[in-house]
Amino acid sequence: MDFLDPRKRRAHRNRLMIGYVLVALAVGLGTIILVYDAYGYGVNTKTGDIIQNGLLFVDSKPGGARIYLDGKYQDADTSSRLILPARTYQLSLKKEGYHDWVRNFTLSEHSISRYVYPLLLPSEPKPQLLKKYTTSPGLMTQTLDRRLLLVQAPRPQPGDFVFEEFDLGDPQKEPIVRTLSAGLLTNASQGGDSLTEVEWSTDNRHALLRHDYKGGFEFIIFDRQDPASSVNINRLFKLTPSQVALRNKRVDQVYIYGSAGGTLQVGNTGDGQLAQPFLRNVITFKSHGTTLLTYVTAETAPAGQVDARIWDNGQTYQLNQFPVGSSYLLDAAQFQGHWYYVAASNTTERIGVYKDPLSSLKDPANKRASPIVALRITGGEKVTFSANTRFIGVQAGSKFAVYDLEVKNSFSYSLDPVPTGTLRWIDGHRWVGLSGGSVTISDYDGINSHNLVPSTSVGGAFFDRDYEIFVSTAPPDSSGAVNLQVTDLRAGSDLPR
Repeated sequence: MDFLDPRKRRAHRNRLMIGYVLVALAVGLGTIILVYDAYGYGVNTKTGDIIQNGLLFVDSKPGGARIYLDGKYQDADTSSRLILPARTYQLSLKKEGYHDWVRNFTLSEHSISRYVYPLLLPSEPKPQLLKKYTTSPGLMTQTLDRRLLLVQAPRPQPGDFVFEEFDLGDPQKEPIVRTLSAGLLTNASQGGDSLTEVEWSTDNRHALLRHDYKGGFEFIIFDRQDPASSVNINRLFKLTPSQVALRNKRVDQVYIYGSAGGTLQVGNTGDGQLAQPFLRNVITFKSHGTTLLTYVTAETAPAGQVDARIWDNGQTYQLNQFPVGSSYLLDAAQFQGHWYYVAASNTTERIGVYKDPLSSLKDPANKRASPIVALRITGGEKVTFSANTRFIGVQAGSKFAVYDLEVKNSFSYSLDPVPTGTLRWIDGHRWVGLSGGSVTISDYDGINSHNLVPSTSVGGAFFDRDYEIFVSTAPPDSSGAVNLQVTDLRAGSDLPR
């Protein structure tokens, strides 16, 4: 019996030990290979060299676009995941009936790049008639949820303002008529008056409007579901404010600003009660919720300068100081749990972006906020955050400065032809506006810019919730009539049957 032979027992034990060692080496080597593979290391099968890879995620709307890198098809369509050697690439998405979407990017080793936001635009968009108006419609405004579009019908004579409410989920459906009575407005019967949008409430039912008439202006909270319940802010509080804003995007309370004394106070629209001013010597302001706002004042600033301050639940902190201007740029938003602020004038040459400034301003040892970046642009007209608050954009005519809060990159570029008015964000990554007499859509940094259809809509176009269609106004014909038109962003096989 082998187990009684010492030599055979020793040989058996040695074989077991060698087996254990080989198994341990195999497990260890496999673990090392898996770890290095997870970190992006690979082997070039042609040269045998070790390479470092990165991960690329690509998607598009609509899907099914062919993915090209440096002009070579990758045998993959959107959406896909690709493991690639780390280097610079040109990514192209191609689909029949659409403009190519192109972007250069650098894929770093052991990193992940995501391009899941591309919106493919039709190469030959075909607008269709939605409604014909005898002249250009007045105010066109859209609810925040992008479900409804209100179009002010032309007024053949002074009087009521009549809106037609289109359901963008089914734009061909007969619109609902909503009438804002002339009795609620001042001098509406004299003609020459107009309405402009200030802001929508998050309830998607009420809109704050400004009514300009011969001799002045006033502010109206328009209730689209029950226009008879609309409120004239000036009459309710018996004053003539220079600026009104919804408090926390709700209609139960409003911020009321009077330029005469630079006063800012809160009015309750339910009972018409007006609180005492909580700020004075204000030049302009921007609210960011119930207890937070930024404002500009010259109260203690040296000659030719103004201060931007943050009002936080009754406490005031100075954010920065800059030259006096004829207009001011104020905005703030949260991104990935941090507050970002921008405050400047149209004469500021370097517009600072501040991250969580209240943390340092409230610190007794600091009491000073420093910008994380300065955007170089002069003559700024407007500053806005994209819909996902990742991008901060400043426009000055045809010039743009954009900062990406996620990857911490700045972009400066110009659009040609010069946009008519200011562009606005349609989502988290794209602008829309009117340029060269056409609806223009471009990525945040100005690339993939395309003119789609001729239009007179200064706001560019109004999109449905799924970004499958947009509505705009066509240029007037020889008789002066204007078509309200709907354009499908889908093409080829993506069109509904």
